[in-house]
Amino acid sequence: MEGLQWIDYLGLLGVFLSSITFVPQVYKAWTTRSVGDLSAWMLLILMGNVSTWLVYGIVKSDLSLILANAIIMGLTLLMVYMKVSFGRKADK
Repeated sequence: MEGLQWIDYLGLLGVFLSSITFVPQVYKAWTTRSVGDLSAWMLLILMGNVSTWLVYGIVKSDLSLILANAIIMGLTLLMVYMKVSFGRKADK
């Protein structure tokens, strides 16, 4: 692989910005242990969206797409985990 070009840096900036979009929501849900306002449908749709883009990025060997969607998938799975585990605690 040759050195990175300006467009690669732009893609990596996009990775950073896309990934941090979910950090405040994950942090708030983790610290408050409150996930009642998180839509299960939104999380499922997001997982479908992100997994589709992740596979596309892998097939195309696009590092920016792979990184962004792998990070977002990890954060989404964390939100799903909190939705399931914190939701059960609220029911008790």
